Amino acid sequence: MQPKLLGMKITSLWLAVFLAALTVSANAEASAYAEAWGPSVGSEAPMLQADDHNGTAQGFANLKGPNGLLFVFNRSVDW
Repeated sequence: MQPKLLGMKITSLWLAVFLAALTVSANAEASAYAEAWGPSVGSEAPMLQADDHNGTAQGFANLKGPNGLLFVFNRSVDW
């Protein structure tokens, strides 16, 4: 193998390792930040209640059907 080609392969390998390590580090920081606030995944939802368009109070108990209720919390503050 030519020395120049070998050098390029080694440089590419080091670059790939560096980028992978950087990605893992960034994900760990983002995950720690996200876990610091808001409900955690799988936790029980806080009791929320609001009036609908007819003025009737609606909450989780009366919105939940036989298959449950899908309620999405958007944890992003970056619009």
